[in-house]
Amino acid sequence: MEIPTNYILSIKPKGYLTQGLSHCGAFSVKAILSAYGLDNKTHPKNYHPVWIGKLTGLTLGKNYYVNILKSYGVDSEIKTAENLSNNERLDLLKSLLAQDTPVMVRIGNGYIHSTKYNPILGRIFIHWITLWGYDDRKQIFYVYDSAMLKKHWSKNNPIGNTTRTYKEILRDWNFGKWHPLNWIVIPKNFVYIKINPYLTGLARMRDLRKKRANK
Repeated sequence: MEIPTNYILSIKPKGYLTQGLSHCGAFSVKAILSAYGLDNKTHPKNYHPVWIGKLTGLTLGKNYYVNILKSYGVDSEIKTAENLSNNERLDLLKSLLAQDTPVMVRIGNGYIHSTKYNPILGRIFIHWITLWGYDDRKQIFYVYDSAMLKKHWSKNNPIGNTTRTYKEILRDWNFGKWHPLNWIVIPKNFVYIKINPYLTGLARMRDLRKKRANK
């Protein structure tokens, strides 16, 4: 597949919510589900299947968010790009986006409600964001970052609430292997959740048929 030089997803979240101290993964899940017209929770934390997750945002197990997405018919898989070169990593993200599917990416967050990057925080705080498009000419990804305060949002974006340069994404994505909280999840760098557009489409068609049959 030839990768386009720019791509904006044809679907987008119904809105961009701002999180508190936790639940970034649940905010990312809600954004994806809302883009597919499947969001049915008032608050992202309600997507956690257990009370400890709802209370703290704590997640256990490699497929925690994958299982939530799959329960709504969004076929997904958690993977790592650890063994690829940086150019291959960028091509991977762009190729997934060019399939008209968002990508959920685990990063080290050095921003924390700010537009100024702090490299120390960037090695401490685990964070999930979603990618919704890219532009080779500008060397940017279009991003929904639930930790970004509304006053810092990029106002002219066609999608997402902010942007990250290709270099910034590679820097932030190179995170996780040595973080103790990731040892029980997936102790690797360059972790992402990909969506299978074909199987997700089949699941959505089955749901539509069921709804029509029940009318």
